[in-house]
Amino acid sequence: MQTGPIVRRLTPVECARLQGFEDNHCQITYRGRPAADGPQYKAYGNSMAVPVVAWILDRVEAAVAAGDRN
Repeated sequence: MQTGPIVRRLTPVECARLQGFEDNHCQITYRGRPAADGPQYKAYGNSMAVPVVAWILDRVEAAVAAGDRN
């Protein structure tokens, strides 16, 4: 009997959304069938969040533009 809270694993679609990708971004077929979820979890775990990268690049662009004025 379960006595504490149950932790639910995120689905691959939820992981894609958290990272800023489209749904099922890493869903591929392997030997004519959908690949297992494990490789998708690994791919999302090894990726960078798109909104974070976009923010960093915007900041770099602003710093370079500010440096051009001096």
